[in-house]
Amino acid sequence: MPGVTKRIFEHDVRDIISMWNDEIKTLMPLLPQEYTKKDIINLLRKYYPYEWISVESKYTYYHTKDKYIMKFCGKARFKMLKPELLICKVPMYKKISSENYLEYHKNNFSEDECEESKTKLWNQRQPKIERINKKIEKALYKTQQVTPTFIDQLIGLYERKNTSQKDRVYILLELKKYYCKKVIQFFFKLNDTELNKQLRFEAFYYLQEFNFNPRLRKQKYMLVHTNNKERKDYLKNIYSNEKYIIKLNPNELEYRIENSKEQKIKSYDYFISHSSKDSKEVQELIRKENSLKKNIFCDWINDIDYLKRHLLCNATLRVLEERMKQSKALIFVKSENSLSSIWCKYELNFFYELQKPIFIIEKDSIINKDFELKTINDYWFIDSDYKESTLIFASKIYN
Repeated sequence: MPGVTKRIFEHDVRDIISMWNDEIKTLMPLLPQEYTKKDIINLLRKYYPYEWISVESKYTYYHTKDKYIMKFCGKARFKMLKPELLICKVPMYKKISSENYLEYHKNNFSEDECEESKTKLWNQRQPKIERINKKIEKALYKTQQVTPTFIDQLIGLYERKNTSQKDRVYILLELKKYYCKKVIQFFFKLNDTELNKQLRFEAFYYLQEFNFNPRLRKQKYMLVHTNNKERKDYLKNIYSNEKYIIKLNPNELEYRIENSKEQKIKSYDYFISHSSKDSKEVQELIRKENSLKKNIFCDWINDIDYLKRHLLCNATLRVLEERMKQSKALIFVKSENSLSSIWCKYELNFFYELQKPIFIIEKDSIINKDFELKTINDYWFIDSDYKESTLIFASKIYN
């Protein structure tokens, strides 16, 4: 194992043990009169939930790396212990698990003091946990919690040697729209190995948004895996500093759709036609469909960087049309807002012309947690001039 990689792994493990050591100190007064290892872990999970999750993520990351290495070397390198076993290495855990301490705690236990300590610690921890909850909820709002069918292709495109830094920026932008195990593990890998500063920082910030507590690796510790002097010089001194700023407008997205592989491989189970005024209910619907492993196209999640309503142009409509072509079916979220929406009328007409399935769900049904999709049977929206009408209507509003 290269020295730098070994030091990073060992540093991670030391940090975990140190963190748990401090946390267990705060939990000692909360222990029941008689307790087991399970009781200690349950307290950690309750009062320090995201800290525990961060350790589970680190274990998954290093375990996945070991599985990959074993394919080629036949021997694991990291051998990180599962969190439930790693905790046995913590000094404070060893102390409170010793027979002497167990006996001492049992003889000096006070139910009233224990309950008082629980209340006190929870009052300290609850605001922090809620703050993290809100942070993660905000990040989740911008993503779909599902693994898209094209995820392996996207990652494969990124990892090709001839993929430019510019194209990798676009691929990362697409990956960041999903919150799933494969994306999380891939971003951990980039945070650990990506030579380009811009790309590594993007991975770091994604993980940080979801409170995975990543460690940002410094440039001087990045390893260049090649013996070719010219390529080594390029990777270390040129590629590492390359930076590309995406042009966030509909024309740029239209160009990418027509010319780039990361856009052409996309596919969606449903295109959501809705009013932006119903975004809360739409988000609930998306989460429900995600739980059923359905990948959804929703413009303010999937193309929010490009499709700005105030940047309306023909490219905007062509992008929406392409997304509908990439979708197997459409769901119309019916409400007073969507029935009067020129955009919904446009989307319904175009999808009707594609002769693909159109489903409908009432906004009130979503509010009542009834997510049953029904085949549309009222074609009130049909309009032969819908494209021209949309552009005329929108130009009056935005000009």
